[in-house]
Amino acid sequence: MSKEAIINKIISDAELKAAAMVGEAKAKAESTIADANAVCDAYRANSKKETDGLVMDIDSRAQTVAELDSKKVLLSAKAQIIDKVFERVLDKIKELDKDTYLKLLLGMLENAEDGDVITVSEREKKILTEKAVEDFAKKKGIKLTLSKTTGDFDGGMILSSNGIDKNLTFDVEVSLLREEIEMQIAKELFG
Repeated sequence: MSKEAIINKIISDAELKAAAMVGEAKAKAESTIADANAVCDAYRANSKKETDGLVMDIDSRAQTVAELDSKKVLLSAKAQIIDKVFERVLDKIKELDKDTYLKLLLGMLENAEDGDVITVSEREKKILTEKAVEDFAKKKGIKLTLSKTTGDFDGGMILSSNGIDKNLTFDVEVSLLREEIEMQIAKELFG
């Protein structure tokens, strides 16, 4: 074989080998690109799923917060209505005619004990007279005294004896009544 034939054979074999290597490299590059595209597609799909989940979670939280806020507003409005109801109760008590008002005060005096001093507001001073207190005390068989000074409250009375006060003012009595029946009133008003 001639020198030229050997050189041609070497070049031919090298070209075949180079073509095979290029083909193999192209196939490997295409495979790598396909794998990268698959990873990107999976990442894109997973990211969309996570994003959709986050959006749904944020939306759900916002809806929950909105529902809680609306419940707070509704509860506040209901509380204001109940406050108004009890304010009206106090107003109605203060608007009672003189005889009914006196009966109410005498009913409160049922809590009096022997030796109590009765303090009333300026309004009651005109209704619960010393004579009415004397008559009540005589019926009950106890000694009661109507204080010469009036209390700094708006309705009801305070019974005092031996440094102990029984606060029977209308504000306190209505407040205690409210504690007892507020739930019942709320049910009747709001179902």
